[in-house]
Amino acid sequence: MTGDIPAGSGGANELLEPVLAEKDEILAGLRRYASDHNVPVLRPDSASLLATLTALKAPARILECGTAIGYSAILMAKAAENARIETVEIDPDAASEAKKNVALAGLSDRIRVILGDAAEVLRALNGPYDMIFLDSAKGQYLHMMEDVARLLSPGGLLVADNCIFYGKVFDEPASAPHKHRTIVANMREFIRLATCGNDFRGTLLETGDGMVLAVRL
Repeated sequence: MTGDIPAGSGGANELLEPVLAEKDEILAGLRRYASDHNVPVLRPDSASLLATLTALKAPARILECGTAIGYSAILMAKAAENARIETVEIDPDAASEAKKNVALAGLSDRIRVILGDAAEVLRALNGPYDMIFLDSAKGQYLHMMEDVARLLSPGGLLVADNCIFYGKVFDEPASAPHKHRTIVANMREFIRLATCGNDFRGTLLETGDGMVLAVRL
């Protein structure tokens, strides 16, 4: 979940954070832990949207790239009570913490944490998945699209977080700081493919740091 913006930046987040905290004790505890330990998790507005989309889709099988401490995987599991989730995390410490939190939530039978680089793990997985949530290294979204299209069932839902990348995707890559140019260029192409490419139709919302929602054709 690298690059997520911390919660509590005003607007919808100030309105939704206490509501979501009251809704689920486990998720509220994880958000407090994330705040205390400087761990990025979904902003409240993004979390609310992801939970709503998951409940609407009612997927049987979900793939997540970017587990962190397990917040979003647990959120999706609670939103779709019959879903089984495979979630990929590259950091061993985060993956270990996520497994503990999944067990604490009583969801070890439904959520499987996979340690590894998401782009490499995706190549080894078999679909179909009804829903895929991308929240890992932002510059890799584009490189994962071929496998995402392969793994996602027709009519399946793709959700990707941090697609605005702090507003940088609205400018031409050449105008971005040198260290961000490749990420911005890759993200702009990812957004194009996800919203109007051959395999997907979707949209970009300015929720959180930008979320792409797309349906597999």
